[in-house]
Amino acid sequence: MTAQATPLKILSLDVENMLRVRAVRIKPDGNILELTGRNRQGKSSVIDALWAALGGEKMIPADPVHDDAKMGTVIVDIGDATGLKYRITRRIKKKDDGDWSTSLTIENEDGFRSDKPQQILNTLIGALSCDPLDFINKKPKEQFDLLKTFVAGVDFEAIAKANDTDFDERTRVNRDAKALRTRADAIVIDETAPTATVDEAALVQELAQAADKNGAVQRFRAALAGRRAQAEQHDTMADAARRRISELRSEIAKLTEQADLAETVASELRLEISEAGDEPPSVDTNDLQTQITAARDINAKVAAAARARTEKERLASEAADLEAKSDALSKAIAARETEKQQAVARAEMPVPGLTFGDGVILLDGHPLAQASQAQKLSLAVAIAMKLQPRLRFLTTKHAALLDDESWAALARLADEQDLLVIAETVNSNRPTAVVIEDGHVRGATQQAAE
Repeated sequence: MTAQATPLKILSLDVENMLRVRAVRIKPDGNILELTGRNRQGKSSVIDALWAALGGEKMIPADPVHDDAKMGTVIVDIGDATGLKYRITRRIKKKDDGDWSTSLTIENEDGFRSDKPQQILNTLIGALSCDPLDFINKKPKEQFDLLKTFVAGVDFEAIAKANDTDFDERTRVNRDAKALRTRADAIVIDETAPTATVDEAALVQELAQAADKNGAVQRFRAALAGRRAQAEQHDTMADAARRRISELRSEIAKLTEQADLAETVASELRLEISEAGDEPPSVDTNDLQTQITAARDINAKVAAAARARTEKERLASEAADLEAKSDALSKAIAARETEKQQAVARAEMPVPGLTFGDGVILLDGHPLAQASQAQKLSLAVAIAMKLQPRLRFLTTKHAALLDDESWAALARLADEQDLLVIAETVNSNRPTAVVIEDGHVRGATQQAAE
Protein backbone atom coordinates (compact mmCIF):
# COMPACT_ATOMS: atom_id res chain seq x y z
CA MET A 1 0.00 0.00 0.00
CA THR A 2 1.35 3.47 -0.91
CA ALA A 3 0.39 6.61 1.02
CA GLN A 4 -1.59 8.96 -1.20
CA ALA A 5 -0.86 12.67 -1.62
CA THR A 6 -4.56 13.55 -1.55
CA PRO A 7 -6.04 14.37 1.88
CA LEU A 8 -7.66 11.54 3.82
CA LYS A 9 -10.59 11.77 6.24
CA ILE A 10 -11.95 9.49 8.94
CA LEU A 11 -15.05 7.73 7.62
CA SER A 12 -15.93 5.65 10.68
CA LEU A 13 -14.61 4.69 14.10
CA ASP A 14 -15.32 1.48 16.03
CA VAL A 15 -14.02 1.01 19.57
CA GLU A 16 -14.62 -2.07 21.70
CA ASN A 17 -13.38 -2.81 25.23
CA MET A 18 -10.85 0.01 25.32
CA LEU A 19 -10.36 1.93 28.56
CA ARG A 20 -13.92 2.98 29.64
CA VAL A 21 -15.47 2.16 26.25
CA ARG A 22 -17.46 -1.03 25.96
CA ALA A 23 -18.62 -0.66 22.35
CA VAL A 24 -18.88 2.55 20.32
CA ARG A 25 -19.48 2.90 16.59
CA ILE A 26 -19.45 6.37 15.07
CA LYS A 27 -19.73 7.63 11.48
CA PRO A 28 -18.93 11.34 11.43
CA ASP A 29 -21.56 13.48 9.73
CA GLY A 30 -20.04 16.81 8.75
CA ASN A 31 -16.83 18.36 9.96
CA ILE A 32 -17.65 18.46 13.70
CA LEU A 33 -17.93 15.29 15.76
CA GLU A 34 -18.96 16.35 19.27
CA LEU A 35 -18.63 13.71 21.98
CA THR A 36 -20.57 14.75 25.06
CA GLY A 37 -21.98 13.34 28.27
CA ARG A 38 -21.22 13.19 31.94
CA ASN A 39 -17.71 12.70 33.25
CA ARG A 40 -16.14 9.21 33.36
CA GLN A 41 -18.54 7.80 30.76
CA GLY A 42 -15.96 7.13 28.05
CA LYS A 43 -15.70 10.34 25.98
CA SER A 44 -11.97 10.74 26.52
CA SER A 45 -11.51 7.00 26.04
CA VAL A 46 -12.90 7.27 22.49
CA ILE A 47 -10.29 9.92 21.63
CA ASP A 48 -7.49 8.00 23.39
CA ALA A 49 -8.49 4.83 21.53
CA LEU A 50 -8.35 6.67 18.19
CA TRP A 51 -4.81 7.86 18.92
CA ALA A 52 -3.83 4.42 20.18
CA ALA A 53 -4.87 3.04 16.80
CA LEU A 54 -3.05 5.66 14.73
CA GLY A 55 -0.11 6.91 16.79
CA GLY A 56 1.78 3.68 17.47
CA GLU A 57 2.57 1.91 20.71
CA LYS A 58 3.86 5.14 22.29
CA MET A 59 0.28 6.45 22.19
CA ILE A 60 -1.26 3.41 23.87
CA PRO A 61 -2.07 4.30 27.50
CA ALA A 62 -1.26 2.12 30.49
CA ASP A 63 -3.84 -0.63 31.17
CA PRO A 64 -5.64 0.02 27.84
CA VAL A 65 -8.09 -2.92 27.84
CA HIS A 66 -11.46 -2.63 29.60
CA ASP A 67 -11.47 -4.21 33.07
CA ASP A 68 -13.74 -7.16 32.28
CA ALA A 69 -12.31 -7.96 28.82
CA LYS A 70 -9.27 -9.78 27.45
CA MET A 71 -9.05 -7.98 24.12
CA GLY A 72 -9.55 -4.37 23.05
CA THR A 73 -10.12 -3.39 19.43
CA VAL A 74 -10.09 -0.12 17.50
CA ILE A 75 -11.10 -0.01 13.81
CA VAL A 76 -10.71 3.20 11.82
CA ASP A 77 -11.89 3.50 8.21
CA ILE A 78 -10.26 6.34 6.27
CA GLY A 79 -10.68 7.48 2.66
CA ASP A 80 -10.06 10.27 0.19
CA ALA A 81 -12.13 12.19 -2.32
CA THR A 82 -11.36 9.67 -5.08
CA GLY A 83 -13.22 6.92 -3.21
CA LEU A 84 -10.06 5.11 -2.08
CA LYS A 85 -10.59 3.51 1.33
CA TYR A 86 -8.40 1.84 3.95
CA ARG A 87 -9.18 0.04 7.15
CA ILE A 88 -6.87 0.40 10.16
CA THR A 89 -7.26 -2.23 12.87
CA ARG A 90 -5.50 -2.09 16.21
CA ARG A 91 -5.95 -4.99 18.62
CA ILE A 92 -4.58 -5.02 22.14
CA LYS A 93 -4.52 -8.27 24.10
CA LYS A 94 -4.27 -8.34 27.86
CA LYS A 95 -1.70 -10.79 29.28
CA ASP A 96 -2.03 -12.79 32.48
CA ASP A 97 0.77 -10.79 34.13
CA GLY A 98 -1.09 -7.52 33.55
CA ASP A 99 1.04 -6.48 30.57
CA TRP A 100 -0.37 -6.38 27.04
CA SER A 101 0.58 -7.05 23.42
CA THR A 102 -0.70 -5.35 20.31
CA SER A 103 -1.12 -5.88 16.58
CA LEU A 104 -1.80 -3.44 13.75
CA THR A 105 -3.09 -4.01 10.21
CA ILE A 106 -3.87 -1.71 7.31
CA GLU A 107 -5.74 -3.09 4.29
CA ASN A 108 -7.53 -1.64 1.29
CA GLU A 109 -10.80 -2.65 -0.24
CA ASP A 110 -9.09 -5.35 -2.28
CA GLY A 111 -7.78 -7.01 0.88
CA PHE A 112 -4.15 -5.98 0.38
CA ARG A 113 -2.31 -5.61 3.67
CA SER A 114 0.84 -3.56 4.21
CA ASP A 115 3.81 -5.20 5.92
CA LYS A 116 4.80 -1.83 7.46
CA PRO A 117 1.51 -0.39 8.71
CA GLN A 118 2.91 1.97 11.35
CA GLN A 119 5.31 3.58 8.89
CA ILE A 120 2.36 4.38 6.66
CA LEU A 121 0.39 5.86 9.55
CA ASN A 122 3.37 7.98 10.51
CA THR A 123 3.32 9.58 7.07
CA LEU A 124 -0.38 10.36 7.50
CA ILE A 125 -0.38 11.95 10.94
CA GLY A 126 3.24 13.07 11.37
CA ALA A 127 5.58 12.65 14.32
CA LEU A 128 3.67 15.11 16.52
CA SER A 129 0.05 15.86 17.26
CA CYS A 130 -1.56 18.93 18.74
CA ASP A 131 -4.81 19.54 20.59
CA PRO A 132 -5.53 23.13 19.43
CA LEU A 133 -7.30 24.17 22.62
CA ASP A 134 -4.56 22.58 24.69
CA PHE A 135 -2.07 24.57 22.61
CA ILE A 136 -3.93 27.82 23.36
CA ASN A 137 -3.77 27.12 27.10
CA LYS A 138 -0.10 26.18 27.10
CA LYS A 139 2.49 28.48 28.59
CA PRO A 140 4.33 30.70 26.07
CA LYS A 141 7.51 28.63 26.44
CA GLU A 142 5.61 25.37 25.71
CA GLN A 143 3.98 26.97 22.63
CA PHE A 144 7.40 28.14 21.51
CA ASP A 145 8.91 24.65 21.90
CA LEU A 146 6.14 23.09 19.78
CA LEU A 147 6.24 25.66 17.01
CA LYS A 148 10.02 25.64 16.63
CA THR A 149 9.76 22.11 15.17
CA PHE A 150 8.70 23.82 11.94
CA VAL A 151 12.11 25.47 11.59
CA ALA A 152 14.55 22.82 10.42
CA GLY A 153 18.26 23.11 11.13
CA VAL A 154 17.96 25.69 13.91
CA ASP A 155 18.89 24.69 17.46
CA PHE A 156 16.87 27.29 19.37
CA GLU A 157 18.09 26.02 22.74
CA ALA A 158 21.73 26.22 21.67
CA ILE A 159 21.18 29.74 20.30
CA ALA A 160 19.36 30.83 23.46
CA LYS A 161 22.06 29.28 25.65
CA ALA A 162 24.84 30.91 23.65
CA ASN A 163 23.01 34.25 23.72
CA ASP A 164 22.41 33.97 27.46
CA THR A 165 26.07 33.18 28.02
CA ASP A 166 27.22 36.08 25.83
CA PHE A 167 24.62 38.39 27.37
CA ASP A 168 25.82 37.55 30.88
CA GLU A 169 29.45 37.94 29.79
CA ARG A 170 28.63 41.24 28.07
CA THR A 171 26.88 42.45 31.23
CA ARG A 172 29.93 41.53 33.31
CA VAL A 173 32.31 43.08 30.78
CA ASN A 174 30.28 46.31 30.62
CA ARG A 175 30.11 46.44 34.41
CA ASP A 176 33.87 45.95 34.70
CA ALA A 177 34.55 48.49 31.93
CA LYS A 178 32.30 51.03 33.65
CA ALA A 179 34.06 50.40 36.97
CA LEU A 180 37.46 50.88 35.33
CA ARG A 181 36.27 54.07 33.64
CA THR A 182 34.95 55.36 36.97
CA ARG A 183 38.24 54.57 38.70
CA ALA A 184 40.20 56.20 35.87
CA ASP A 185 38.03 59.33 35.94
CA ALA A 186 38.39 59.52 39.74
CA ILE A 187 42.19 59.80 39.49
CA VAL A 188 43.13 63.51 39.84
CA ILE A 189 46.52 64.47 38.44
CA ASP A 190 48.20 67.57 39.95
CA GLU A 191 48.76 69.53 36.77
CA THR A 192 50.84 72.09 38.76
CA ALA A 193 53.33 69.43 39.83
CA PRO A 194 56.90 69.99 38.46
CA THR A 195 57.83 67.80 35.55
CA ALA A 196 61.52 67.42 36.53
CA THR A 197 62.98 66.00 39.75
CA VAL A 198 65.61 67.72 41.92
CA ASP A 199 68.96 66.01 42.58
CA GLU A 200 68.26 65.36 46.24
CA ALA A 201 71.35 63.14 46.63
CA ALA A 202 73.65 65.98 45.61
CA LEU A 203 72.10 68.23 48.23
CA VAL A 204 72.44 65.53 50.86
CA GLN A 205 76.11 65.09 49.91
CA GLU A 206 76.65 68.82 50.14
CA LEU A 207 75.01 68.80 53.57
CA ALA A 208 77.38 66.02 54.68
CA GLN A 209 80.38 67.98 53.45
CA ALA A 210 79.18 71.05 55.33
CA ALA A 211 78.77 68.98 58.46
CA ASP A 212 82.36 67.73 58.07
CA LYS A 213 83.65 71.29 57.76
CA ASN A 214 81.65 72.46 60.76
CA GLY A 215 82.99 69.52 62.75
CA ALA A 216 86.53 70.58 61.90
CA VAL A 217 85.69 74.11 63.09
CA GLN A 218 84.34 72.78 66.37
CA ARG A 219 87.40 70.64 66.86
CA PHE A 220 89.65 73.66 66.15
CA ARG A 221 87.75 75.74 68.69
CA ALA A 222 87.99 72.95 71.26
CA ALA A 223 91.75 72.62 70.66
CA LEU A 224 92.32 76.37 71.17
CA ALA A 225 90.14 76.39 74.26
CA GLY A 226 92.18 73.49 75.64
CA ARG A 227 95.42 75.34 75.02
CA ARG A 228 94.08 78.51 76.69
CA ALA A 229 93.03 76.45 79.66
CA GLN A 230 96.51 74.87 79.82
CA ALA A 231 98.17 78.28 79.56
CA GLU A 232 96.04 79.63 82.38
CA GLN A 233 96.81 76.55 84.43
CA HIS A 234 100.53 77.05 83.97
CA ASP A 235 100.24 80.72 84.92
CA THR A 236 98.57 79.66 88.12
CA MET A 237 101.30 77.14 88.74
CA ALA A 238 103.96 79.86 88.21
CA ASP A 239 102.26 82.18 90.66
CA ALA A 240 101.99 79.43 93.22
CA ALA A 241 105.66 78.59 92.74
CA ARG A 242 106.69 82.21 93.29
CA ARG A 243 104.69 82.46 96.46
CA ARG A 244 106.31 79.34 97.74
CA ILE A 245 109.81 80.79 96.97
CA SER A 246 109.45 83.19 99.78
CA GLU A 247 108.13 80.53 102.06
CA LEU A 248 110.36 77.69 101.05
CA ARG A 249 113.74 79.08 100.36
CA SER A 250 115.16 75.62 100.36
CA GLU A 251 113.09 74.78 97.36
CA ILE A 252 113.67 78.02 95.50
CA ALA A 253 115.92 76.47 92.91
CA LYS A 254 113.51 73.69 92.22
CA LEU A 255 110.51 75.94 92.16
CA THR A 256 112.38 78.45 90.00
CA GLU A 257 113.17 75.70 87.56
CA GLN A 258 109.54 74.66 87.56
CA ALA A 259 108.44 78.22 87.02
CA ASP A 260 110.81 78.73 84.15
CA LEU A 261 109.65 75.48 82.59
CA ALA A 262 106.03 76.42 83.01
CA GLU A 263 106.62 79.84 81.51
CA THR A 264 108.46 78.24 78.62
CA VAL A 265 105.57 75.87 77.92
CA ALA A 266 103.12 78.72 78.23
CA SER A 267 105.13 80.76 75.77
CA GLU A 268 105.22 77.89 73.32
CA LEU A 269 101.49 77.43 73.63
CA ARG A 270 100.87 81.13 73.08
CA LEU A 271 103.15 80.93 70.08
CA GLU A 272 101.05 78.09 68.67
CA ILE A 273 97.95 80.16 69.30
CA SER A 274 99.40 83.14 67.52
CA GLU A 275 100.53 80.97 64.64
CA ALA A 276 97.12 79.24 64.35
CA GLY A 277 95.68 82.14 62.37
CA ASP A 278 92.06 83.22 62.03
CA GLU A 279 89.18 80.83 62.87
CA PRO A 280 87.71 79.24 59.65
CA PRO A 281 84.13 80.29 58.89
CA SER A 282 81.27 77.79 59.70
CA VAL A 283 78.61 76.65 57.16
CA ASP A 284 74.88 77.42 57.68
CA THR A 285 73.09 74.02 57.16
CA ASN A 286 69.57 75.35 57.68
CA ASP A 287 69.35 76.53 54.07
CA LEU A 288 70.56 73.16 52.78
CA GLN A 289 68.04 71.33 54.97
CA THR A 290 65.28 73.57 53.63
CA GLN A 291 66.37 72.84 50.05
CA ILE A 292 66.39 69.08 50.74
CA THR A 293 62.88 69.21 52.22
CA ALA A 294 61.67 71.18 49.18
CA ALA A 295 63.38 68.71 46.83
CA ARG A 296 61.71 65.76 48.54
CA ASP A 297 58.30 67.44 48.21
CA ILE A 298 58.85 68.16 44.52
CA ASN A 299 60.07 64.63 43.80
CA ALA A 300 57.07 63.14 45.64
CA LYS A 301 54.70 65.22 43.49
CA VAL A 302 56.52 64.23 40.29
CA ALA A 303 56.35 60.53 41.25
CA ALA A 304 52.67 60.77 42.25
CA ALA A 305 51.76 62.43 38.95
CA ALA A 306 53.69 59.78 37.00
CA ARG A 307 51.98 56.95 38.88
CA ALA A 308 48.59 58.59 38.34
CA ARG A 309 49.20 58.93 34.60
CA THR A 310 50.35 55.30 34.35
CA GLU A 311 47.35 54.01 36.33
CA LYS A 312 44.91 56.17 34.37
CA GLU A 313 46.33 54.95 31.06
CA ARG A 314 46.22 51.31 32.28
CA LEU A 315 42.62 51.55 33.44
CA ALA A 316 41.56 53.33 30.23
CA SER A 317 43.31 50.65 28.13
CA GLU A 318 41.65 47.81 30.05
CA ALA A 319 38.27 49.55 29.76
CA ALA A 320 38.77 49.92 26.00
CA ASP A 321 39.62 46.20 25.71
CA LEU A 322 36.49 45.25 27.66
CA GLU A 323 34.36 47.61 25.56
CA ALA A 324 35.73 46.00 22.40
CA LYS A 325 34.91 42.56 23.84
CA SER A 326 31.39 43.78 24.65
CA ASP A 327 30.96 44.95 21.05
CA ALA A 328 32.13 41.53 19.80
CA LEU A 329 29.64 39.76 22.07
CA SER A 330 26.84 42.02 20.85
CA LYS A 331 27.75 41.23 17.24
CA ALA A 332 27.77 37.47 18.01
CA ILE A 333 24.31 37.71 19.61
CA ALA A 334 23.01 39.74 16.67
CA ALA A 335 24.51 37.29 14.15
CA ARG A 336 22.83 34.32 15.83
CA GLU A 337 19.53 36.18 15.95
CA THR A 338 19.87 37.09 12.27
CA GLU A 339 20.64 33.48 11.37
CA LYS A 340 17.64 32.31 13.40
CA GLN A 341 15.30 34.87 11.84
CA GLN A 342 16.51 33.96 8.34
CA ALA A 343 15.79 30.29 9.07
CA VAL A 344 12.36 31.23 10.41
CA ALA A 345 11.72 33.31 7.30
CA ARG A 346 12.59 30.32 5.11
CA ALA A 347 10.39 27.94 7.12
CA GLU A 348 6.85 27.17 6.03
CA MET A 349 4.95 28.49 9.03
CA PRO A 350 1.30 27.50 9.59
CA VAL A 351 0.02 31.08 9.14
CA PRO A 352 1.52 34.31 7.74
CA GLY A 353 3.00 36.72 10.25
CA LEU A 354 4.03 33.97 12.66
CA THR A 355 7.58 34.16 13.99
CA PHE A 356 9.66 33.76 17.14
CA GLY A 357 10.57 36.17 19.89
CA ASP A 358 12.67 35.54 22.97
CA GLY A 359 11.11 32.26 24.10
CA VAL A 360 7.63 33.29 22.92
CA ILE A 361 5.62 33.09 19.71
CA LEU A 362 4.97 36.37 17.92
CA LEU A 363 1.96 36.96 15.68
CA ASP A 364 2.30 40.05 13.50
CA GLY A 365 5.15 41.17 15.76
CA HIS A 366 3.23 40.85 19.04
CA PRO A 367 3.22 38.06 21.67
CA LEU A 368 0.55 35.46 20.97
CA ALA A 369 -0.95 36.15 24.40
CA GLN A 370 -2.08 39.54 23.07
CA ALA A 371 -3.98 38.01 20.13
CA SER A 372 -7.75 37.62 20.17
CA GLN A 373 -9.35 34.27 21.01
CA ALA A 374 -10.37 33.90 17.37
CA GLN A 375 -6.78 34.50 16.19
CA LYS A 376 -5.44 32.01 18.73
CA LEU A 377 -8.00 29.38 17.71
CA SER A 378 -7.28 29.88 14.02
CA LEU A 379 -3.54 29.58 14.66
CA ALA A 380 -3.95 26.48 16.83
CA VAL A 381 -6.03 24.73 14.18
CA ALA A 382 -3.49 25.66 11.49
CA ILE A 383 -0.66 24.26 13.61
CA ALA A 384 -2.55 21.04 14.25
CA MET A 385 -3.14 20.59 10.54
CA LYS A 386 0.47 21.43 9.71
CA LEU A 387 1.60 18.66 12.04
CA GLN A 388 -0.56 16.07 10.24
CA PRO A 389 -1.33 17.35 6.73
CA ARG A 390 -2.52 14.04 5.17
CA LEU A 391 -5.19 12.76 7.54
CA ARG A 392 -7.54 15.69 7.94
CA PHE A 393 -8.67 15.50 11.56
CA LEU A 394 -7.83 16.84 14.96
CA THR A 395 -9.03 16.11 18.47
CA THR A 396 -9.56 18.25 21.54
CA LYS A 397 -10.62 17.32 25.06
CA HIS A 398 -11.10 20.93 26.11
CA ALA A 399 -14.06 22.03 23.97
CA ALA A 400 -16.19 22.40 27.12
CA LEU A 401 -14.20 25.59 27.77
CA LEU A 402 -15.47 27.21 24.54
CA ASP A 403 -18.29 29.71 24.67
CA ASP A 404 -20.88 29.77 21.89
CA GLU A 405 -18.91 32.30 19.85
CA SER A 406 -15.71 30.28 20.05
CA TRP A 407 -17.56 27.05 19.25
CA ALA A 408 -19.01 28.68 16.15
CA ALA A 409 -15.53 29.86 15.18
CA LEU A 410 -14.18 26.31 15.60
CA ALA A 411 -17.00 24.92 13.43
CA ARG A 412 -16.34 27.58 10.81
CA LEU A 413 -12.63 26.74 10.74
CA ALA A 414 -13.45 23.04 10.36
CA ASP A 415 -15.62 23.81 7.33
CA GLU A 416 -13.08 26.21 5.81
CA GLN A 417 -10.23 23.73 6.26
CA ASP A 418 -12.41 20.73 5.35
CA LEU A 419 -11.21 18.77 8.37
CA LEU A 420 -12.91 16.66 11.00
CA VAL A 421 -12.79 18.09 14.51
CA ILE A 422 -13.49 15.53 17.22
CA ALA A 423 -14.34 17.61 20.27
CA GLU A 424 -15.16 16.49 23.81
CA THR A 425 -17.72 18.52 25.78
CA VAL A 426 -19.80 18.01 28.90
CA ASN A 427 -23.60 17.59 28.63
CA SER A 428 -24.00 19.59 25.42
CA ASN A 429 -27.54 20.37 24.26
CA ARG A 430 -26.55 20.64 20.59
CA PRO A 431 -28.70 18.17 18.64
CA THR A 432 -25.76 16.90 16.56
CA ALA A 433 -23.75 15.89 19.65
CA VAL A 434 -22.99 12.19 20.17
CA VAL A 435 -23.75 11.29 23.78
CA ILE A 436 -21.42 8.73 25.34
CA GLU A 437 -22.98 6.96 28.29
CA ASP A 438 -21.53 4.04 30.26
CA GLY A 439 -19.10 3.22 27.45
CA HIS A 440 -21.77 3.26 24.67
CA VAL A 441 -23.38 5.74 22.31
CA ARG A 442 -26.71 6.61 23.85
CA GLY A 443 -29.56 5.19 21.80
CA ALA A 444 -27.33 3.10 19.50
CA THR A 445 -27.73 -0.62 19.15
CA GLN A 446 -24.92 -2.21 21.09
CA GLN A 447 -22.71 -4.40 18.93
CA ALA A 448 -19.19 -5.56 18.88
CA ALA A 449 -16.59 -4.22 16.53
CA GLU A 450 -15.87 -6.33 13.51
